[in-house]
Amino acid sequence: MMRMLRSALALLFAAAVLYGMQHTRPLYSDITSPIVASGGMNERVEARAFALSLDSARLARVLNVESFGKSKTYTSSGVWVVVEGEAEAKSETLGLTSGEWLSRSGVRYVLTDRVPATIGMMPGDVYQPGLPRRVLLMFEVPEDAVAGGTVVVAPTKLLPLDDEIRIATNVSGKHIEPAITIRRNEERPPWTVLPQR
Repeated sequence: MMRMLRSALALLFAAAVLYGMQHTRPLYSDITSPIVASGGMNERVEARAFALSLDSARLARVLNVESFGKSKTYTSSGVWVVVEGEAEAKSETLGLTSGEWLSRSGVRYVLTDRVPATIGMMPGDVYQPGLPRRVLLMFEVPEDAVAGGTVVVAPTKLLPLDDEIRIATNVSGKHIEPAITIRRNEERPPWTVLPQR
């Protein structure tokens, strides 16, 4: 009788240990998720391979893009978020191809592909070690996804365990400009965002 009781207790203990291991182990997606460095606006955030700082995040209902003497207007059922900053590779040449707007509710919005990359916006630029370059990111998001948003930038979304920088913006969603104009420049920086504040 005592032997059966010990066996039953050992079996229950083993089942409890296995249940605990099953529910406390990290998911595969957590194990292979990017290595995140976080920060805020006007702050240089450094990951292993690159550094990023964002100094301006503006909202507009209409986006005008002037390039090569032509002007094109982009409207949206949501809001345009135009973010400017500076990026720099740390040890080797790299491109930053992945940019997302992470809303407070966890929904991700990728960089717009409606605006042509001729104005030098991300993705498309190549960054060199020790040579910081201006970066321009444009997102088209619903108005209720603006407040408390975070900009997420990575070299690519395809590689696990890669670097990722998350910068919390100070955008409240209350100050939406009627229109923003982005004008392509022949010199550095490759664009100007108008009207200047």
